[in-house]
Amino acid sequence: MPPLTEQAHVILRRAIRAGDTAIDATAGNGHDTTFLARQVGPTGAVFAFDVQPAALDRTRDRLDAEGLTNVTLLYRDHAEMSEVIPERHHGQVAAVMFNLGYLPGGDAIVTTRGDRTVTAITAALKLLRPQGVLTVIAYVGHAGGLDEAAAVERLLREQKRTEFTVQLPDTASATATSPRLFAVTKQ
Repeated sequence: MPPLTEQAHVILRRAIRAGDTAIDATAGNGHDTTFLARQVGPTGAVFAFDVQPAALDRTRDRLDAEGLTNVTLLYRDHAEMSEVIPERHHGQVAAVMFNLGYLPGGDAIVTTRGDRTVTAITAALKLLRPQGVLTVIAYVGHAGGLDEAAAVERLLREQKRTEFTVQLPDTASATATSPRLFAVTKQ
């Protein structure tokens, strides 16, 4: 089975068209930001959030190396998403990606937190357009990771089935530290 990031990319490719708007809620090393920027093309827009300057620097370097200029990097908490994303994009976003945990190669003490992540996902669901897709990869092998994944799952289980199609991970076959992929499509 391919890595979860590749699985998320496959899911998102079906939802994204040239000229769309997308959000990387956790820029990290910039892999997903770069993926989204390529998918929306030069006429599209990507907003990438991170609370660590090192993550934004790495993301900017990756984008620059590929000549991608359609990304706005935001040194902000993803929980501020609804206030930061311009109003004209509300209800128009094709895709939102979350990779929870900590910055690979960075300070493992700085992690995403369940309460902030739930706020961010709630905002992201409102920002999606019809047939827009949200993916969440929850890495659970760090302090607070299991609690954060459980909070995400609770939030997504509460979503009205008439408004969203929710794909939850098969945790029965997972180990205690296996990452989990959640995917949501807005109806």
